[in-house]
Amino acid sequence: RIKTELRDVGSAISVVTKEFLRDTGATSNQTLLQYTTNTEVGGIGGNFAGVGNGQLLNDSSARLSPNTNTRVRGLTFADNTRDYFLTDIAWDSFNTDRIELQRGPNSILFGLGSPAGIINGGLKKAEFRNSNEVEVRYGSYGSARGSLDFNRVILKDELAVRIAALDDKTQYRQKPAYNADHRIYGAVRYDPKFIKIDGAHTRIDINYEKGDINA
Repeated sequence: RIKTELRDVGSAISVVTKEFLRDTGATSNQTLLQYTTNTEVGGIGGNFAGVGNGQLLNDSSARLSPNTNTRVRGLTFADNTRDYFLTDIAWDSFNTDRIELQRGPNSILFGLGSPAGIINGGLKKAEFRNSNEVEVRYGSYGSARGSLDFNRVILKDELAVRIAALDDKTQYRQKPAYNADHRIYGAVRYDPKFIKIDGAHTRIDINYEKGDINA
């Protein structure tokens, strides 16, 4: 059932394309879930406090794990996945092609999932075409963000590589609060021509990301 059409999956699913991300300026859960159906995000830019209801109100956990500072269906945070593999790495649009939000207590097709659902980030893959993209953004209070995305074909219809990088520093009204995010991402696609039997096609994808967030 892995190739089940999205229209045949009996779940409430929203697909967010890279065009929607660009139009809304959304780059992460914190900036996207303000616009999607039945979702909320906590913190400075969100629509609920997200610091708990105990005697001590502390946002340290939200900064250490920003994906958990969200609510779907008014319940709790959704599982965070990358290409449907569970992960603790917060997604960012610099290396993400699309986001799928599945609002419900089950996973997409099988297995267990959060009662809130799943937020899946589809990673950018190396493609058999040369392309370049450089993006610079400026925001409130001196915020600045720069990203680049280069894709190159090494062997025609056989080997391609893709490199993406991010330098993002968000500033806030309250000084000296800030959030600095630095990442680099690489992807390789290899379609070996010598492994073709009766029309079968082999494709090998390798992805790697390294980065740090200081806040």
